Amino acid sequence: MTVQSGPRTIQYAAVTHKGLVRERNEDAVLAAETILKGNNASHSGAVSSTGRPVFMIADGMGGHARGEVASSCALECLKGDIDRSEDTDWGARILHAHHEIFNLMEGRPELTGMGTTLVGVEVGRSSLVVFNVGDSRAYRFGHGKLMQATVDDVPERFDQARRSHQITQALGGRPTPGRLFPHVRAQDPLGDDEKLLLCSDGLWDMLPDTIIHRILQEEVDVQAAANALLQAALEAGGEDNVSVIVVGFGSG
Repeated sequence: MTVQSGPRTIQYAAVTHKGLVRERNEDAVLAAETILKGNNASHSGAVSSTGRPVFMIADGMGGHARGEVASSCALECLKGDIDRSEDTDWGARILHAHHEIFNLMEGRPELTGMGTTLVGVEVGRSSLVVFNVGDSRAYRFGHGKLMQATVDDVPERFDQARRSHQITQALGGRPTPGRLFPHVRAQDPLGDDEKLLLCSDGLWDMLPDTIIHRILQEEVDVQAAANALLQAALEAGGEDNVSVIVVGFGSG
């Protein structure tokens, strides 16, 4: 891994799609300061590493409109916390979003039980913070290796070959508040020769790691990589909503 000192340009591309089976997209995506929602949305850009930009995906659940309300609520709450405060306690931020989802349920009984997964990264020049709840994932890709950087909250007897779609933790996800244990990890900074991939299970459940690896190896440009990953998931059946963010350092 090569890490250079001083501010650098972070390039990113984000896409979210309802897939080929579901009626609506219950995912929400935060790419730097832009929240993406809807059946087929994308956003790309470049930001300085000095601003420690944040990228997140929330995969809503609960059926009908409830899942999309939960994912939107989580990301809007977290974005608000980022905008208001320089405090970087991601555990506290995630718990705040968890409680806000239950506050919303109290005022709207039709939303009872809605929930969402969460995966995100805060990218600095000299540090990287990775966090998640549920089974949305972050990967690091570099030097020909693809490594999962997050922890799946799934039953202990989870069989990768027989996907159960069960998760053991979510923001919300039950009628009454329960304890939540977010996974928050400070990791080695992103190298100049690395990419980050964030995705909902609509990607990794459709594609084996070998295909994800091949696409990230072949597509140097982050936009091309994000588009190719989405297209591959759709060609594999697109059975769920698919959200993808690819992040890497540019030359600017």
